Amino acid sequence: MSKISKIQAGAALALALGCVASAGAVTITPPGAGGAAIPFSAVGPATVSKGGVDVDCNAVFSGTVDGAGNIRITSAAFKGIPVCRMIKASATAATPWVGRVTAQNQLAIVGVMVDVQAPILGGQCGPSQIAGTIGDNGSETTIGLSSAPLAGGCAISAKLNTTPYMHVTP
Repeated sequence: MSKISKIQAGAALALALGCVASAGAVTITPPGAGGAAIPFSAVGPATVSKGGVDVDCNAVFSGTVDGAGNIRITSAAFKGIPVCRMIKASATAATPWVGRVTAQNQLAIVGVMVDVQAPILGGQCGPSQIAGTIGDNGSETTIGLSSAPLAGGCAISAKLNTTPYMHVTP
């Protein structure tokens, strides 16, 4: 390997390590004692799309978040019109959706799966990793999903407010 290639490789490695280090620097307050996980809920309007058909519902997610931004969603439900009750989310305590605040305004969630139990367009979507946003305006924390795609032809959009309020610090 030439001297220039070694320098370029070293610079690329340093850049990659710097990005990983900065991603791990996110904190959520107020954490539990010693940074332990605390329970939270996220509620708000959501749209689940399958096969080009949008269903407007209210989403109710709950789980835990720790001071380092690690999220476990252990319950997810879609409520509202009767069709919303046909959308069954897979998040449970045994099989949580696992997420991480990756930067001040970025969120990644792994294992997201829904089963649309409707005639003709029904079927399972996911499990998939989705990306979203997490916003903190000083008094309210909002999780946003914008047509987050799931394998199987679904997408989820949502604007969810958390309880309790969580301050996200890079």
